[in-house]
Amino acid sequence: MGKDASGATIRQEERGDVVILHMSGQMREMGADALRDELDKLLEEGHYRLVFDLSDISFISSVGLGQLMRAFRAATGNDGFVRIVNPQPLVEEVFRFTKLHTLIRIFPTVEDAIAAD
Repeated sequence: MGKDASGATIRQEERGDVVILHMSGQMREMGADALRDELDKLLEEGHYRLVFDLSDISFISSVGLGQLMRAFRAATGNDGFVRIVNPQPLVEEVFRFTKLHTLIRIFPTVEDAIAAD
């Protein structure tokens, strides 16, 4: 199911060996804590192919970005990936400003993210 912490909700979906994290609200400190807990569980279970659907995230803090980078390091260190889907313009601007888009690829749809090489 999903976790809700201070306006951030995370809902998990599995498609084959890919886990999609549908996120909504604002990814501030408490939302990032919920994301950390979710990631800890997924990584412990050996899930390293992760897609983050950010289409319903209106804000992401540096703490939220840090959790995405932690997921990226764990996933790529285990032959997996982290991909971002459809961030809202202000969130995408943060990715571009911080140059994270050069490490974590951004896709228009979940299907495109899963199908990418």
